[in-house]
Amino acid sequence: MRFEYFSVPDDETAAQTIDGEAIVGSVGSHVVDPASVLGQLERLLGGPVGDDGLRSAQLVAESPDGARLVIRLSNHLVSLFGMVRPTTLDDVVRHWSLSRRFRRSAPEDLHAFAAGLHELCKGSGRRVYCRATADESELATAMAPGAGSDGGAGPDEPRPLPRRR
Repeated sequence: MRFEYFSVPDDETAAQTIDGEAIVGSVGSHVVDPASVLGQLERLLGGPVGDDGLRSAQLVAESPDGARLVIRLSNHLVSLFGMVRPTTLDDVVRHWSLSRRFRRSAPEDLHAFAAGLHELCKGSGRRVYCRATADESELATAMAPGAGSDGGAGPDEPRPLPRRR
């Protein structure tokens, strides 16, 4: 998955990015998903301990083929991360980097991502979103026979946000 974080005024504007066009001013990652990994960041910053990340993200839009999702980050997470002082950002990133998700990541990549996300979270009057785009191999797996059986849930039933394995 490719995760692109960006800031716009509202859900309607964010939903328009579902087309896959380039997003000006976005911050990208292949590791930091908006639910579980940002949920870890939220807990590190003092968010709810029992939350598995579901409060950290709300689905705003989905492409017809399911290859792209636009997800709104919680106001709580954006507010918490936006209040981090630039002088303590290094300490926050150092603690966050202890997550097993970042074992194969270069520390400077996580720091660059965190600095970019921090700038997005500090913006006033705007919300922060993530566009998640599946890569070719993930789409092929999802389209394979027997994949995606939803246990009888209808097309109007809510679906959980995708999780990295």
